Amino acid sequence: MDPHSRSQSTKHSITHRLNLQSLTEELRDPTFSERLQRLKLVDSEQVLPALTSLVSIDLTGVVNTDNTTIVQLASSMPHLQKINITNCKSVSDEGILALAGNCPLLRRVTLSGLEELTDHAVSALATSCPLLCEVDLSHCKLITDVSIRDIWVHLNHLQELRLSSCEQLTDAAFPAAVQVGASAMPLVIGKTFEDLRVLDLRECLGITDAAIEGIIAHAPHIRHLILHKCSQLTDRSVDAICKLGDFLHHLELGHLGNITDGAVRALVHACTRLRYVDFASCTLLTDISVFELAALPKLRRVGLVRCLNLTDKAIFGLAEGLHGTLERLHLSYCDQISVEAIHALLQKADKLDHLSLTGVTSFSQRPELRQFCRQPPEDFTIAQRKAFYVYSGKGISELRRHLAKTFEHSNAERVPEETVHLYSRL
Repeated sequence: MDPHSRSQSTKHSITHRLNLQSLTEELRDPTFSERLQRLKLVDSEQVLPALTSLVSIDLTGVVNTDNTTIVQLASSMPHLQKINITNCKSVSDEGILALAGNCPLLRRVTLSGLEELTDHAVSALATSCPLLCEVDLSHCKLITDVSIRDIWVHLNHLQELRLSSCEQLTDAAFPAAVQVGASAMPLVIGKTFEDLRVLDLRECLGITDAAIEGIIAHAPHIRHLILHKCSQLTDRSVDAICKLGDFLHHLELGHLGNITDGAVRALVHACTRLRYVDFASCTLLTDISVFELAALPKLRRVGLVRCLNLTDKAIFGLAEGLHGTLERLHLSYCDQISVEAIHALLQKADKLDHLSLTGVTSFSQRPELRQFCRQPPEDFTIAQRKAFYVYSGKGISELRRHLAKTFEHSNAERVPEETVHLYSRL
């Protein structure tokens, strides 16, 4: 065999990725199983023992997955690097301890929805699998500060950490920016996490500004930061987030009722590469914040649902300041916004592909505008269906044309002079 043929033979001797949803018996053939590295299964019990070469497995939605399955998997797959067992609710500490004890090469673990998982197993993963770079513990409701502290202490290569709805977490779970009182049990560590890009703390209700300050001090390159419903946070947290500068691309601050226009102004000036921002139900924000957001040159998606202070001035200002990048805008329940202002926005935002205006009275009073809407979800009540005004794709184009024709002989697309003057002063 010539060298080229040998190279080609070697190149094709390993199957890297495969998704088989209907085979079981066939997978136990040694000529197949010994060369398989990645697999997504629907039924696993009779297959796993033979797949000794796997480095990645996705068992999401495999309802019969339990501790016995995971123990069996861990004992037969020592080279495993990635596992996803989202919502495999029969898996608890026993299974995860087996992974920690047998799979030291693990790099990515998705354990979301394992409601019986405790600190004991998570701490074992952190101490036994030092290469872990992605950890998802979302909706693991028994997890406390104890195991999250071990993650920070023992893992040096973190890239993603997802702790959404871990309701028992407090500031003590996170690195401290400065030494604080002993009663607070500060986590003082002398290292930074330069590779951490994604941090999801959605609905971690117990954390305060101190946690965000500590996190940013130790993880200065975060790109995606999700703090939705972390209701104790204030402008202090936004000031800390500003230190991320141009690294920050995606920020969710929905339901942070203490955030003010001043914080948004500081954020926009510091983090100029923001592409996605969500301020839903940030009830203190006014038109000023939208004027500021309009200055972001890469802004693609904006969430302003239930920002009740917003008026047409915000929409005209957004239209005036756009850089032509806006793709999705959520304005549901911003009830002071008129159809005329939306028309002006649509004339400027030619890339807009999704617009939510549910609960906006000016639209619900114009039944002819419903013909361009998406269909509401089937489980919506009659009242919810009547209030549902969401436009996307072709519906946006049709709405744009319809409003252009409706306001053909008006000045609705012109930005009011007072708004121009206000915008120019920012």
